[in-house]
Amino acid sequence: MYTKSNKEIYRFKVFLEEEVEKEVDIEKDVEVEKEIEVEKTRTNEQGEEEKYQDIEKRTVTEKQIVKETRKETVKNEHTFVITQPTRRQMEEADMEYSIEMSKCVKQGVLTKNMLLNKYTDTGGLMSEAEAKQLGKLYGELGQLQTEFTNLNIPTNKNEEKIKEVSEQMATLRRTIATAETSFSALLNHTADVRAQNKVILWYLLHLSHIEKDGDLKPYFEGETFDDKKDLFYEKEEQEDELLSTVYNKLTAFISFWYFSASAVEQDFKDLESDIEGGSL
Repeated sequence: MYTKSNKEIYRFKVFLEEEVEKEVDIEKDVEVEKEIEVEKTRTNEQGEEEKYQDIEKRTVTEKQIVKETRKETVKNEHTFVITQPTRRQMEEADMEYSIEMSKCVKQGVLTKNMLLNKYTDTGGLMSEAEAKQLGKLYGELGQLQTEFTNLNIPTNKNEEKIKEVSEQMATLRRTIATAETSFSALLNHTADVRAQNKVILWYLLHLSHIEKDGDLKPYFEGETFDDKKDLFYEKEEQEDELLSTVYNKLTAFISFWYFSASAVEQDFKDLESDIEGGSL
């Protein structure tokens, strides 16, 4: 998996046209009051007219450089960085997956394994062998999820075992994602997919950063997942232009990282080219 100093998954730039107010210098004819020397006529003591110079204040027009505020459309550059998750973040994300799975099952949403068993019994869009193989993989993933949840109970906490189970779940998810591609439409509304989408959103909200003045700041600020999610929905409802510009890339990169076992920097660059080229 690509990292930069073990802290970054990928960084990229987006450009956003924004209207800004700028002060510009322009030359204008300006009326000003100035003291100027004028020639006048007066009668001297001998009764003769004579000319003399005097100073008067008069309004004159002259060219000056003045500042004016004008609106301009500029293309601003924004640098986004997807950071490498910490071990704690990965554990929290997996816990979110388990919670969402449990919630969906309680609400009556079928898991992929349940759905496959149903189609195997009635005849469906895949062969019995394919359904059984996927069912086996889903069953293994479910067992690992249960084990992961139990391991995170404070009295049972085992860091080494948690790491091992977490890595096994990641490998199994990638295997399942590859195997189910041909009939993904059938499985799009299962508890597994809802939980998977939830955990990808979790990673998107926690790993997305924006670079400002050389420092990385969370793009979605907030202390908790719910705080970050509320801000995300707020930006979305307000049709935030920067979010609209960057959202597809962030989602694609996070999803690609989540399902890819050995992604390198060039893989992300190729994916970015595909997005910009409209092939994704």
